[in-house]
Amino acid sequence: MSNSYGWHANGATSKMLKRSGRSHDPSGVGNTKGGECALLCPACPQPGKNLPDDWDKAPKDEQWLYALFIALDANFRLKRRAISQDAVDPSLGNGWSYFVEEQSYKGYLQSSSNRLQEKSACNSHSAVNSAEMKVSKGLAASGVGSICCARHEMKLPCGVGDLQKGERYIHFEFFRPRSTLRSSYTNMDYLFFSVVKDNPLLRLNISYDIVCQWTRNLWERMKMFPEHMRFRHEEKKIVAFVPKFHLPAHVAECQWKYSFNFIKGVGQTDGEAPERAWSMLNATASSTKEMGPGHRQDTLDDLIGDTNWKKFIGIGESILLKLKEAVPERSEHREILCELEDCLSMQYGESLKKWKLDFEAWENDMSKPNPFEVKSHFVSQASMRLQLSKDDAQVTSSAPIHPDISASALISSGIDLEDQQ
Repeated sequence: MSNSYGWHANGATSKMLKRSGRSHDPSGVGNTKGGECALLCPACPQPGKNLPDDWDKAPKDEQWLYALFIALDANFRLKRRAISQDAVDPSLGNGWSYFVEEQSYKGYLQSSSNRLQEKSACNSHSAVNSAEMKVSKGLAASGVGSICCARHEMKLPCGVGDLQKGERYIHFEFFRPRSTLRSSYTNMDYLFFSVVKDNPLLRLNISYDIVCQWTRNLWERMKMFPEHMRFRHEEKKIVAFVPKFHLPAHVAECQWKYSFNFIKGVGQTDGEAPERAWSMLNATASSTKEMGPGHRQDTLDDLIGDTNWKKFIGIGESILLKLKEAVPERSEHREILCELEDCLSMQYGESLKKWKLDFEAWENDMSKPNPFEVKSHFVSQASMRLQLSKDDAQVTSSAPIHPDISASALISSGIDLEDQQ
């Protein structure tokens, strides 16, 4: 360990322990628990800190107030070259704040390296193709996975971990042929269970850009984890979402099944918090890429703590500004909705009443049919071109619109020109 790094690491770790109230603990610094030095989000529900004593007995129509919003994501820009080793360059605050404890994390990944992941039933995304072109040769870590607060963008304790070499498609690998599949979700599963295993909240809203695939057999995969990392998921109401920007790239079923727009109690949450949070850390990628494992982890822990602190001291003003915009916009939208319903009720009164009843029934019990499910069949451009070609064949040659082009070819060319604009 170089002298310059030693001074920086010792100073940063000492400040972290002091700010967390650990420096004068009679049991010593070594008794610091996992995540104890992380700065918690002041606006998220924290039992024993910012909730009433009887929060768990709240009536059903108020339980949404005590839901935890979390977002999962992976960042492949925060790589690390295969420089040094944990034994030579260990972290001084290993597992005390945002990064998970490294030895247990890597030990579990090693024991799970041969598990297979079922093939995806959803669309491929451009991010998948670009991720597969990334070169992992010479890398000890091909990126970083993280769990953060989906509403306020703060990283959560023990919610960050490296994506090791060979796991670079950690949440994309399910698009590859089954013979080449590996334990695609192991890293993100570990981070997720590290964050939520001890959380007593009864509602959990999860945002992940591939949540449609990740949640499949999630509870079966949880059984493979050590007992201390499991939790009673059947006692919680867990709702999965796809972030709003990523949702259009999914198949139609995902767009009505995992949309933030259709679930009561989530407001205007977009689920894209990790993307905004990464922008602040990506600026350090060229520096941290050349660091040893401990140096890099301590540096990223320090930077994440800094961004969390800035969020912490500015969150009051931020929420106030959003509230000032939300209140008048809510009134405006309610007025527009009432006008629309009044117009629809004139001609479709009975259908509107039935749809409202179906919607309320689904809100109270999401196992019932989803009223937002698209029932109609869409006509594809290819099938329409085929039908137009058949129509052209039946048209007599006595009335062509143009001697060199058919009607279907003209329409098709018009559609292509429109797409290019």
